[in-house]
Amino acid sequence: MEKIMKRSALVAVLLLLHALLSACAPADSRPVLPGGSEGQEEPGNGGGDPDVPQPGEEPRTLILYCSRSGNTQRVAREIADQTGGEVLEVVPAEPYEEDYDAMLARAQQELAEIDRGNYPPVSTVVERFDDYDLLIVGYPIWYGSMATPMQSFLHEHAAKLSGKRVALFATSGSSGMAASVAEARALCPDSEVLEPTLLLTSADLPQMENSVREWLGSLDLTQNDHNDNDDMQSNTIRLTVNGRSFTATLEDNSSARALAEHLAQGDLQVLMEDYGDMEKVGPLGFSLPRNDVRITTTPGDLILYQGNMLTIYYDVNTWSFTRLGHVDGVSTREEMLELLGGKGTVTVTLSAGTAQ
Repeated sequence: MEKIMKRSALVAVLLLLHALLSACAPADSRPVLPGGSEGQEEPGNGGGDPDVPQPGEEPRTLILYCSRSGNTQRVAREIADQTGGEVLEVVPAEPYEEDYDAMLARAQQELAEIDRGNYPPVSTVVERFDDYDLLIVGYPIWYGSMATPMQSFLHEHAAKLSGKRVALFATSGSSGMAASVAEARALCPDSEVLEPTLLLTSADLPQMENSVREWLGSLDLTQNDHNDNDDMQSNTIRLTVNGRSFTATLEDNSSARALAEHLAQGDLQVLMEDYGDMEKVGPLGFSLPRNDVRITTTPGDLILYQGNMLTIYYDVNTWSFTRLGHVDGVSTREEMLELLGGKGTVTVTLSAGTAQ
């Protein structure tokens, strides 16, 4: 009996000692992320951030990015450090190949499919963006275009991004990002794409911190929604031909806003001539930002061509250029030609505000 009591006392002491050691042991502070293991990044696919945002208290900014080599991811995290924003990676449903040539071949194929309206699936889904009033979207440039995973994400979430402000950044070996900006505007027509954009090449990455700081400082992140009446007035211009005035409603893009700013300084006269039995075209005398995308015109469309030519269409045409606006109440060739005084050279006066 005495041996049993001693053995029981020893067990009790060992259990107490184990409890004390467990309580004092340091906890592993490394988070285990969904779909991964202790935050380890998968090589060749960016990675490291959860598939759904985990907003803290009243978050304002969400940084969305896709990255294969990791360069865009580095920029996204630098932006997060400087803004305090949440970070979310857009991940393709099928990871890209490790072999670079195979990945390029797949990227070309996906871009071709997007041209046909077929977007490759992504595994990242956001149910709502109500917690954020600014989206910062980053991607690599592939063959001059926005990387396909981000195109797919924006395409799938366009309705949820309506009314949101969107800032764009990209990484690239050598290509520019003008085409990708136009793609973003086309994918999210009801979002406000902010300017300027940020493009970083491999040579720029060592100075990434300063470049990001300067870019963020150049964005107007404090601008609130305009008064509806102000929007209506700034989005309407007056055109006068042979003493007859009519109005046009401008597009919501940087090109049209720049035109409105010019007209706020005074009227603009453009000498216009017929071309191709479908349009009148003439030089503006200055250049506007381009948001070229392949579109089909309709009678009444105001088009920016090559950044410095104004075109007023009275028939249809398909090409890659920037839509500036549309003449109010016009839908046929005959209606537009009547407002323009028929065929022949004519001077069109553009003015800010509505017709008098």
